[in-house]
Amino acid sequence: MVTRRIRSNNLKISETRIKGKSSYRLAVFDLDDTIIVSEAKVHVLDTKSGNVLKSLTPSEFNFFKPKPNHQLSFTDFEDFEILKKSSFVNHILEDLQNFYKSGVHVAILTARSNSKMIRDFFLHNGIDIHRDLVIGVNDPSYGFQGSIAERKKEALHRLVQDGYKDLIFFDDNEENLRLAKEIEQERGVKVKTIKV
Repeated sequence: MVTRRIRSNNLKISETRIKGKSSYRLAVFDLDDTIIVSEAKVHVLDTKSGNVLKSLTPSEFNFFKPKPNHQLSFTDFEDFEILKKSSFVNHILEDLQNFYKSGVHVAILTARSNSKMIRDFFLHNGIDIHRDLVIGVNDPSYGFQGSIAERKKEALHRLVQDGYKDLIFFDDNEENLRLAKEIEQERGVKVKTIKV
């Protein structure tokens, strides 16, 4: 993949090309519990003692309501060694590969905070996703605000602003999918959502 512009501080993709092909279509994949399953857990700590009260998978965390005495630790999600041990969800990985083969651009949109680490993970597995299309919505370099779903929606808005008009979004979280679907009315583009 090559691009005609160097990445700026924000998502600015001007005529991104993959294997010489430009595209107005974009397939967007969430990472955890969508395209991979990892051993990474969100640890719920007691604010006073620092003891781990429970450890949650990403899908369990989707429904977790923290209490005032809870502090959340996401350190597992910043550990490249844990990420490298992840397993791909084969049918979703096949979808990703099929989009590439047909000339549709592919993006990863994750709640994780280190976009470069995510890109390195895919490169480690022989999958070269353009660096501008690997977006960790908690990566401070983007400056996204709000809940995870709101941050993902903001990232999708920026991708639409960069010229993508036909998006398909794979995610395991209903709220992420619901907010992504709102972009159709707000921006006059097509957004198909798929719950994984």
